[in-house]
Amino acid sequence: MERELYIGVDVSKRWLDLAYYDGVSVDWKQGHIRVDNKESGFVQIGKWLRELGAGKDSVLFCMEYTGLYCQDLRMWLEKEGLVYGMVNPRRMHRFEPDLGAGERALDRIKTDEMDSFRIAMYCEKHCRKIRSQPSRLPAPAYFKLKRLIAERRQYVVQSALYKQQLHDVCGYDTDGSVCRKKEELKSLMAHVRQTDAEMLSVMEEDAGIKKNYGLLRSVTGIGIVVATETILLTENFTAITNPRKYACYIGIAPARKESGDSVRGGEHVSRKGFTQAKADLSMACLKAIQSDAGIRAYWQRRKTQGKKGGVVLNAIKFKMVLRMFAVVRRQKPYVEMDGYRKG
Repeated sequence: MERELYIGVDVSKRWLDLAYYDGVSVDWKQGHIRVDNKESGFVQIGKWLRELGAGKDSVLFCMEYTGLYCQDLRMWLEKEGLVYGMVNPRRMHRFEPDLGAGERALDRIKTDEMDSFRIAMYCEKHCRKIRSQPSRLPAPAYFKLKRLIAERRQYVVQSALYKQQLHDVCGYDTDGSVCRKKEELKSLMAHVRQTDAEMLSVMEEDAGIKKNYGLLRSVTGIGIVVATETILLTENFTAITNPRKYACYIGIAPARKESGDSVRGGEHVSRKGFTQAKADLSMACLKAIQSDAGIRAYWQRRKTQGKKGGVVLNAIKFKMVLRMFAVVRRQKPYVEMDGYRKG
């Protein structure tokens, strides 16, 4: 009978550190290898597994999310039929293995090799969950959209800088300098429009993404950025299916902090959320306040009751999240009920 092996992978741009744990003891000397993060390194991993006597059904891989650096490895694992799980790095950093008194102190040593052993032990502790819900690569369109939305964000940031300079300091610049800045701004805005068009073109490649994107855009206030970003963060509503979990992930779900008799100011939203998504959703809410009669009435009513603007805006963000998940779950466009009743 083949023994169960849990493989922890610490991923970096140039190489991969792999370590195995059998659930009983740690082989600190022979249980680790380092290979290149490319096809030749993946071949070495296969050879290493054969030397360990590990079959496809008895080995389980685990690694942290590292963006594009782990994409090629994930493709190889899926091609070989090997099961693996992806872990949030923040969760891994809080994980403390239960080691004996004579073992190495993983909480004091920070190297790629030690990190791979830590991930292997995490894999063994959570093996049932990983096997029942193994990770899978999203559709190819997902990665294209991820790079395009990052490119678009760069153009928007640069254009904001030129707008600020033209507004604040153009009176001190030469005519040639002002002209160049205006031309550069015009070029950046053209790039934004071109990127938007390419994103829409990429969505045509995947029927599921295209369908959900159209549903999200039916929600008042949701534009191309928030719709695309939500699809990416939820992996087209497969990785995150609960709106409350998504609200917690992007940092708009209030949480309490208390210890004994100490209550630290009541409930507050966490600063550990995905701040960019939270900021983009704020802009969508401002648009919804202007365009949606129900949202505008809610904003005015809560402000009249003395609620702070940030608190009301956060509540509107959650309303928007609920609406986005609702239209995807029902697979029907959003309908403004107040207007429907009046009609």
